[in-house]
This record gives sequence, C-alpha cells and structure tokens, in this order.
Amino acid sequence: LVPVKAPTHNFKYTVQSMDERTREVSVATGRCLKNKGTAEQALEILQTHYAKWTDVDDETRQVLAREMLTEHVLLLGSKTFSHMLNAIEKFMPALQQFGDSPVAKLQIAKVVEDFWCKNTQFFAITIDKLLNYRVIDPATVVEMLFDSSHVGAWSQFHLWEILRNTMNKVNMRVEQLQTRLTAAQVAADTIVADEAEADPAQPSESVEHVESVLAQMLQEQKDAVVLIARHFARLLSSSDGTAGEVDRVWLMGRFKEFMRTYRQQVIDNVQTLENMVFTDEASQDVRLVFACTRILAA
Repeated sequence: LVPVKAPTHNFKYTVQSMDERTREVSVATGRCLKNKGTAEQALEILQTHYAKWTDVDDETRQVLAREMLTEHVLLLGSKTFSHMLNAIEKFMPALQQFGDSPVAKLQIAKVVEDFWCKNTQFFAITIDKLLNYRVIDPATVVEMLFDSSHVGAWSQFHLWEILRNTMNKVNMRVEQLQTRLTAAQVAADTIVADEAEADPAQPSESVEHVESVLAQMLQEQKDAVVLIARHFARLLSSSDGTAGEVDRVWLMGRFKEFMRTYRQQVIDNVQTLENMVFTDEASQDVRLVFACTRILAA
C-alpha cells in the first residue's frame, strides 16, 4: 500500500536524454519560464529555435514545440498544487494556442499523463485545471482515458476518478447556465414590466447570449455521454478490449457505475444512444445494462 519511492514527476527533457539541438531549445525554454518570462516570450523562443530545424516539416515542429512547452509548464508547477495552478494560469494563452485542434488537445493531455505517471493525484488535478481553463475539453479527456494504453488498467481508481470528475464538471456547468438563464429571463421580464424603474447601473445578462452558451454546453454534455458510452460498449464487446476476465469485470463495473450515476443524462440522450451505441453490435450484457438503466430512470 505504501510505495517504495515518493510520488514524483517524470520530466522528459533531462540532460542525459537529449541531443544537442533539443537541449538548446529546452534550456532556453526552461530559463524563460524560471525567470518569470511571459507566454508570448516562451512562444517566441520556441518558434525561433524550431525554425532552425529545416529537416522536419511544420507539423512536426508544432508537435515538438507543443510538447516542449507543456513539459516545462508542468515542471514549473510541479512543487505544489498552488504552483501548478499558477503555472497553468500564467501560460494558459500559449497552451490554448497550441491546443487548437482535437489532436493537439489530446497530445497535451497525454504529455500530462506521461509527466505525472508516477503521481496519479497530480495527474488528476492537472487534468482538472486544464479543463477549467479550456486548454482541453471533455472529449479530450475521454479519448485519453479510453486510449489503448489503458486496456487492463481500469482497476486503477484514478482513471475512474478523472472520468467522473470530468462528467461532473460538465453537468455542473449545465446547471450553472440553467440558473443564469432563469435569472436573465426574470431580469428581462422585470425590465419589460417596468422599464422606467430598471437600474441602468446593473445591466442584466442577455437571454439570447445565455441560451446560446447553454445550447453549446448541452451539446458538449451530449457528446461526452455518447462518447463515453460508445467507448465502454466498444471495449466490453471486443475480445481485445480487456486484458482477461478479471479486467473485464472491473471495466463492466465502471460501466455500470457510469450508467447508474449519470442515468438522467443517459435518458436525456436515449434515442441517440440507442441508434448509435447500443445496437446489435454491442454485446448482450452491455445492452442489458442499458435496458436496466432505462427502467431505473423511468
């Protein structure tokens, strides 16, 4: 139960593991961050150095720069939780710029996992903070968790913890927006009823704006539910999806817990799930869990 060594990070760019030109970029980037450089300065350093790498294409340079920045931001914040929060917040613009596509976001998430492979608590916390700052999105986290490298690992609690925290965060945002929409509608009705007494110093939030943001968040919630269910069904319905019978028991347990915990969101999207996930291609026990969830939520 007690590890032989204390949990720590796994920084990739140690001196012994780098060639000369990689060392040059790493040293310059690390010096910039340690000397309280800005996100813009870090991006300029990366662009300047990798521009010299004429033997690789632009896409490869972007991948290398993204990994380099993410590793150094994580190293800067690796001392404590507050250090991590401050580092991500400070270099959020650069991380967001690098995370400009689903593939890019997934790379950032996987770098985080590799960096904290020896400290699952920091791994979970860092993923949560990157979600807060929209550096990555819920779909990114789901794709990372259901990567083939995690086949046989679902007995590890931190994977379920990250999945649950991600889904809870999506649901919480939906609830907050629904509350904001109600408040905006009340404020709008009040202004219409008695426009002369409306306080111009306290402008209300636009109903149309909140409705638009809520619609986007509801779509994100739907995408997350469908994607998670699809991955569970895929793994549980395939001989390659688990690493033996014991692992399948663990994975089925996580699947049942997901369906039970988020049964309301499952029911809200039942037609899509029925048509796209729980088809005849899914195994019988997977479809049975879906059927029981529908009964439970009825």
